[in-house]
Amino acid sequence: MAEIDIQAFQFDKQGLIPAVIQDWRDGTVLMLGYMNREAVERTMATRSVHFWSRSRNCLWEKGETSGHRLVLKDLFLDCDRDTLLIKADPVGPTCHTGERACFFCRVEVDGRVSDTKTNSSWGGLLEQLSATIGDRKRQPTGDSYVASLFAGGRDRILKKVVEEAGEVVLASKGGNRSEIVHEVADLLFHMLIVLCDHDITLPEIYQELAGRMGKSGLRRQPPAGSIQ
Repeated sequence: MAEIDIQAFQFDKQGLIPAVIQDWRDGTVLMLGYMNREAVERTMATRSVHFWSRSRNCLWEKGETSGHRLVLKDLFLDCDRDTLLIKADPVGPTCHTGERACFFCRVEVDGRVSDTKTNSSWGGLLEQLSATIGDRKRQPTGDSYVASLFAGGRDRILKKVVEEAGEVVLASKGGNRSEIVHEVADLLFHMLIVLCDHDITLPEIYQELAGRMGKSGLRRQPPAGSIQ
């Protein structure tokens, strides 16, 4: 690894710099921690995020006991060079409470602080929908549309996907923006049901998409005379 230009980092009087941790897939802010010089260097060297614990006065690697590590993807300094933005791939939940992110206590308009779990990202919304679908699969109720699809078996689930995909095509050909939004939402919803039917999680899909980033999807031109 090339030597880090550590002089560019504006550490405070305690030798620390705040680090905002962001999920590199959808931008969700996961946590805030503090780093000293050694934590920065260890993070860059191992590609596993390290912090300086102000309470224990020691260096620590995120996930060293829980296994919920943060795999470094990218690191930025802000314009004043006194705050870090770290884009990471979280292995498991980041918060010690078991939540995906630490920021879930909303301050309401009347000043009350609510600890109701919130998902501020659209990725989080998909995960909420996926969790609800999983609940309907495990604990079906008579009035649940999702439960009725699972009860009808895989063929019924796949038939709905085909139907919704056709609706997306028709809406797109018609060019009506609101219809396209509506039909794509329906298709996404039914695709989540397919994933749940196979016990495939959204992080598995995120990981597959992430692996395609930066790769060309264009195939090389075949040799002259070859049949494709």
